Amino acid sequence: TPMNAILGYSQLMKKELTNPKLVHYQEMIEQSSQLLLSIINNVLDMARVESGKMELDENYVNIEDIRQRLFEMFEDEAKKKNIHVRYTFNVEHKHVMADVTKVEEIFVNILSNAVKYTPSNGSVEVNVDELSCDDPGYMIVRTTIMDTGIGMSQEYLEKIFESFSRERMTSSKISGTGLGMAIVKKYVDLLGGTIDI
Repeated sequence: TPMNAILGYSQLMKKELTNPKLVHYQEMIEQSSQLLLSIINNVLDMARVESGKMELDENYVNIEDIRQRLFEMFEDEAKKKNIHVRYTFNVEHKHVMADVTKVEEIFVNILSNAVKYTPSNGSVEVNVDELSCDDPGYMIVRTTIMDTGIGMSQEYLEKIFESFSRERMTSSKISGTGLGMAIVKKYVDLLGGTIDI
Protein backbone atom coordinates (compact mmCIF):
# COMPACT_ATOMS: atom_id res chain seq x y z
CA THR A 1 0.00 0.00 0.00
CA PRO A 2 2.70 2.59 0.79
CA MET A 3 4.47 1.82 -2.51
CA ASN A 4 1.22 2.23 -4.44
CA ALA A 5 0.73 5.59 -2.71
CA ILE A 6 4.25 6.70 -3.69
CA LEU A 7 3.58 5.69 -7.30
CA GLY A 8 0.18 7.38 -7.30
CA TYR A 9 1.47 10.69 -5.95
CA SER A 10 4.47 10.54 -8.27
CA GLN A 11 2.15 10.19 -11.27
CA LEU A 12 -0.02 13.07 -10.03
CA MET A 13 3.11 15.20 -9.61
CA LYS A 14 4.19 14.47 -13.19
CA LYS A 15 1.05 16.21 -14.50
CA GLU A 16 2.14 19.44 -12.77
CA LEU A 17 5.78 19.42 -13.91
CA THR A 18 7.04 21.52 -16.80
CA ASN A 19 10.78 21.62 -16.09
CA PRO A 20 12.40 18.80 -18.19
CA LYS A 21 14.97 18.17 -15.42
CA LEU A 22 12.22 17.63 -12.83
CA VAL A 23 10.26 15.43 -15.26
CA HIS A 24 13.38 13.27 -15.63
CA TYR A 25 13.75 13.01 -11.83
CA GLN A 26 10.07 12.03 -11.54
CA GLU A 27 10.55 9.30 -14.17
CA MET A 28 13.53 7.94 -12.21
CA ILE A 29 11.43 7.91 -9.00
CA GLU A 30 8.65 6.07 -10.84
CA GLN A 31 11.00 3.47 -12.35
CA SER A 32 12.69 2.81 -9.01
CA SER A 33 9.32 2.61 -7.25
CA GLN A 34 8.04 0.08 -9.80
CA LEU A 35 11.16 -2.04 -9.27
CA LEU A 36 10.83 -1.85 -5.48
CA LEU A 37 7.12 -2.74 -5.69
CA SER A 38 8.02 -5.76 -7.82
CA ILE A 39 10.66 -6.87 -5.28
CA ILE A 40 8.22 -6.45 -2.36
CA ASN A 41 5.51 -8.43 -4.18
CA ASN A 42 7.95 -11.22 -5.04
CA VAL A 43 9.17 -11.53 -1.45
CA LEU A 44 5.59 -11.54 -0.12
CA ASP A 45 4.48 -14.11 -2.71
CA MET A 46 7.42 -16.36 -1.83
CA ALA A 47 6.67 -16.05 1.90
CA ARG A 48 3.03 -17.05 1.30
CA VAL A 49 4.01 -20.02 -0.88
CA GLU A 50 6.62 -21.29 1.57
CA SER A 51 4.29 -20.91 4.57
CA GLY A 52 1.85 -23.31 2.90
CA LYS A 53 -0.91 -20.69 3.10
CA MET A 54 -1.21 -20.30 -0.67
CA GLU A 55 -4.52 -21.69 -1.94
CA LEU A 56 -6.23 -21.86 -5.30
CA ASP A 57 -8.92 -19.27 -5.94
CA GLU A 58 -10.68 -20.34 -9.13
CA ASN A 59 -13.13 -18.07 -10.94
CA TYR A 60 -14.61 -17.78 -14.42
CA VAL A 61 -12.32 -16.22 -17.02
CA ASN A 62 -12.14 -15.85 -20.78
CA ILE A 63 -8.62 -16.94 -21.79
CA GLU A 64 -8.63 -14.27 -24.51
CA ASP A 65 -8.98 -11.58 -21.79
CA ILE A 66 -5.81 -12.85 -20.07
CA ARG A 67 -3.93 -12.73 -23.38
CA GLN A 68 -5.14 -9.17 -24.05
CA ARG A 69 -4.15 -7.92 -20.57
CA LEU A 70 -0.68 -9.43 -20.87
CA PHE A 71 -0.19 -7.97 -24.34
CA GLU A 72 -1.19 -4.48 -23.13
CA MET A 73 1.09 -4.79 -20.10
CA PHE A 74 4.24 -5.39 -22.17
CA GLU A 75 3.33 -3.44 -25.32
CA ASP A 76 4.95 -0.13 -24.26
CA GLU A 77 8.18 -1.68 -22.97
CA ALA A 78 8.53 -3.79 -26.12
CA LYS A 79 7.93 -0.74 -28.34
CA LYS A 80 10.62 1.25 -26.49
CA LYS A 81 13.16 -1.46 -27.34
CA ASN A 82 11.67 -2.09 -30.80
CA ILE A 83 10.98 -5.71 -29.83
CA HIS A 84 8.43 -7.45 -32.04
CA VAL A 85 5.92 -9.37 -29.88
CA ARG A 86 3.79 -11.96 -31.68
CA TYR A 87 0.97 -14.11 -30.30
CA THR A 88 -0.63 -17.15 -31.90
CA PHE A 89 -3.73 -18.39 -30.15
CA ASN A 90 -5.25 -21.79 -30.99
CA VAL A 91 -7.76 -22.45 -28.22
CA GLU A 92 -11.24 -23.86 -28.81
CA HIS A 93 -12.56 -23.64 -25.23
CA LYS A 94 -11.94 -20.02 -24.19
CA HIS A 95 -14.33 -19.89 -21.22
CA VAL A 96 -12.79 -21.65 -18.20
CA MET A 97 -12.54 -21.75 -14.41
CA ALA A 98 -9.00 -20.90 -13.28
CA ASP A 99 -6.98 -19.08 -10.65
CA VAL A 100 -6.58 -16.02 -12.87
CA THR A 101 -4.21 -14.16 -10.52
CA LYS A 102 -1.70 -17.03 -10.38
CA VAL A 103 -1.94 -17.78 -14.09
CA GLU A 104 -1.29 -14.13 -14.92
CA GLU A 105 1.57 -13.93 -12.37
CA ILE A 106 3.25 -16.90 -14.07
CA PHE A 107 3.11 -15.23 -17.47
CA VAL A 108 4.00 -11.77 -16.17
CA ASN A 109 7.23 -13.19 -14.70
CA ILE A 110 8.15 -15.13 -17.85
CA LEU A 111 7.22 -12.37 -20.32
CA SER A 112 8.93 -9.64 -18.29
CA ASN A 113 12.12 -11.73 -18.42
CA ALA A 114 11.68 -12.29 -22.17
CA VAL A 115 11.37 -8.54 -22.82
CA LYS A 116 14.00 -7.55 -20.23
CA TYR A 117 16.71 -9.93 -21.52
CA THR A 118 16.00 -9.42 -25.24
CA PRO A 119 18.14 -6.71 -26.85
CA SER A 120 16.63 -3.98 -29.03
CA ASN A 121 15.21 -5.09 -32.41
CA GLY A 122 14.66 -8.63 -31.13
CA SER A 123 11.47 -10.66 -30.94
CA VAL A 124 9.29 -12.47 -28.42
CA GLU A 125 6.86 -15.11 -29.63
CA VAL A 126 4.02 -16.56 -27.58
CA ASN A 127 2.12 -19.63 -28.82
CA VAL A 128 -0.95 -20.86 -26.93
CA ASP A 129 -2.36 -24.23 -28.03
CA GLU A 130 -5.19 -26.35 -26.64
CA LEU A 131 -4.18 -30.02 -26.57
CA SER A 132 -6.53 -32.99 -26.57
CA CYS A 133 -7.79 -34.00 -23.12
CA ASP A 134 -9.63 -37.19 -22.12
CA ASP A 135 -11.05 -35.80 -18.84
CA PRO A 136 -14.58 -34.41 -19.37
CA GLY A 137 -14.87 -30.80 -18.18
CA TYR A 138 -11.10 -30.23 -18.27
CA MET A 139 -8.70 -28.86 -20.85
CA ILE A 140 -4.94 -28.87 -21.38
CA VAL A 141 -3.26 -25.71 -22.63
CA ARG A 142 0.37 -25.56 -23.71
CA THR A 143 1.99 -22.14 -23.84
CA THR A 144 5.39 -21.76 -25.50
CA ILE A 145 7.36 -18.53 -25.10
CA MET A 146 10.44 -18.00 -27.27
CA ASP A 147 12.69 -14.95 -27.51
CA THR A 148 15.88 -13.79 -29.18
CA GLY A 149 17.33 -12.82 -25.80
CA ILE A 150 20.83 -13.22 -24.48
CA GLY A 151 20.20 -16.77 -23.24
CA MET A 152 21.72 -18.53 -20.27
CA SER A 153 24.40 -21.11 -19.57
CA GLN A 154 23.64 -24.82 -19.41
CA GLU A 155 24.85 -24.87 -15.78
CA TYR A 156 22.36 -22.19 -14.77
CA LEU A 157 19.41 -24.10 -16.22
CA GLU A 158 19.67 -26.53 -13.31
CA LYS A 159 19.34 -23.67 -10.78
CA ILE A 160 16.83 -21.39 -12.50
CA PHE A 161 13.93 -22.33 -10.19
CA GLU A 162 15.94 -21.84 -6.97
CA SER A 163 15.12 -18.78 -4.84
CA PHE A 164 17.49 -15.82 -5.31
CA SER A 165 19.41 -17.57 -8.11
CA ARG A 166 20.59 -15.41 -10.99
CA GLU A 167 22.67 -16.14 -14.07
CA ARG A 168 26.13 -14.75 -13.32
CA MET A 169 26.91 -13.50 -16.81
CA THR A 170 23.82 -11.23 -16.89
CA SER A 171 22.87 -10.39 -13.29
CA SER A 172 25.30 -7.49 -12.93
CA LYS A 173 23.80 -5.66 -15.92
CA ILE A 174 20.07 -6.25 -15.44
CA SER A 175 18.06 -5.67 -12.25
CA GLY A 176 16.12 -8.50 -10.60
CA THR A 177 15.63 -10.41 -7.36
CA GLY A 178 16.14 -13.98 -8.52
CA LEU A 179 12.68 -14.83 -7.17
CA GLY A 180 10.54 -14.60 -10.31
CA MET A 181 11.20 -18.06 -11.71
CA ALA A 182 11.09 -19.67 -8.24
CA ILE A 183 7.58 -18.23 -7.82
CA VAL A 184 6.63 -19.38 -11.33
CA LYS A 185 7.65 -22.96 -10.49
CA LYS A 186 5.74 -22.96 -7.17
CA TYR A 187 2.59 -21.63 -8.90
CA VAL A 188 2.86 -24.09 -11.79
CA ASP A 189 3.17 -26.96 -9.28
CA LEU A 190 0.22 -25.63 -7.27
CA LEU A 191 -1.90 -25.46 -10.44
CA GLY A 192 -0.95 -29.04 -11.38
CA GLY A 193 1.05 -28.06 -14.47
CA THR A 194 4.58 -28.56 -15.73
CA ILE A 195 7.25 -26.14 -16.95
CA ASP A 196 10.30 -26.89 -19.10
CA ILE A 197 13.08 -24.69 -20.40
